[in-house]
Amino acid sequence: MNTINGLRLNGMTNKEIGKECGVSPQYVGRLIKAYEENRKYPPEWNYGLSTRILNCLKRNFIPVDPHQIADSIGLLLIMRGIGKSSLDEIGIMLKKLNIINDIDEWIQEGKRKKYEQYTNRFPEFPYDSPQRNSLHIGP
Repeated sequence: MNTINGLRLNGMTNKEIGKECGVSPQYVGRLIKAYEENRKYPPEWNYGLSTRILNCLKRNFIPVDPHQIADSIGLLLIMRGIGKSSLDEIGIMLKKLNIINDIDEWIQEGKRKKYEQYTNRFPEFPYDSPQRNSLHIGP
């Protein structure tokens, strides 16, 4: 591949490179295309996650970055298509990368955050005192 890249940098066409290396120009084109794809997405860009999890992350606009995934535990818990086994797979990946210490603790922390977010959504007002911006007219 280094030879092909060097010849391309010298301005040679795929046909000329094919003659030089003893392969067809179509094969040279396929090699170049595969090399460019591997440069964009190296073989370990998915951190060993299954296609199902990658598709769920993509569908919910979560980037395939371990730190972003670890911070998105609240969204992962309510996401369609992510169950206990998927959370365990993600947790194993995060634990291998030393981002989290314990998988179950990480999941429980996410559940606590979701519960606090839900309960803080509705403010509590005392019923016997009038509200400041209410439409109540009178004494």
